[in-house]
Amino acid sequence: MSWIVLIGDESLNIHLLEKINHYGSMNTYTLPSKRCAVVYNNDYIYYDSVDNLLKYYDKNESKNIPFNNPRFILMSYSSKNILKKVLSQDNFLKGVYVDNDDGDIVPIEEFIS
Repeated sequence: MSWIVLIGDESLNIHLLEKINHYGSMNTYTLPSKRCAVVYNNDYIYYDSVDNLLKYYDKNESKNIPFNNPRFILMSYSSKNILKKVLSQDNFLKGVYVDNDDGDIVPIEEFIS
């Protein structure tokens, strides 16, 4: 399993993600534990709302987060190909940043290019 973190302003939440028509998915459902699951034939994407993740970023990393009160969604996925297609969809979130866990926090447009 691989993952990235979506970082946005106060409006970022699981409900925004569950409303998206995900490229090629078979089903999307939300679990009570702040998780949204998107199911494909043999693959998946999970979105998990994460509270207080900012405290785990060091000073240099947090400088790259342009939001005063950021919200974090952990996006776990089984296929990088599906991840890129979903993030590139016209109806996917705009104005969010991505932490790829390699020390990079970049705008989503830069991450998918």
